[in-house]
Amino acid sequence: MIQYEQLYKQALPVLESKLDEINYYNYEGIVLEDIWNFCVQKKWRKKNVEDLHLYEIVETIFSIKPSELVSQFQIQQFRTENWFSDINKNELQELLNPKVADSNK
Repeated sequence: MIQYEQLYKQALPVLESKLDEINYYNYEGIVLEDIWNFCVQKKWRKKNVEDLHLYEIVETIFSIKPSELVSQFQIQQFRTENWFSDINKNELQELLNPKVADSNK
C-alpha cells in the first residue's frame, strides 16, 4: 500500500522522470514505489508529509542520486533475507563460535 496516495498521484510525473534517469544509468529492480517509499522513510521521516508543498516533494525527488536509492534498496534486501535458513542450529553455532562448538563434541 502506498502511503499518502493523493500526494503520490500528484508526484507521479516526477517519480516517472526519476525512474527514467535511474534506468538510464542501468540500475535495475527499482520501481516507482521504491522511490516514493525512500522519500517517505528517509528524506521526510522527521516531517509531516501531508504538510509538504508540491515544490518540496518535486525538489526532494529530483535531488535523489541513483546510488542513494540503490544503496537503500540493497540494505533492505539484506535485512529481509535469512542468511542462515539452510543451516541447522549446530552448524550455525559452529560458525558463530567455533571454540564453544568444539568443546560440545
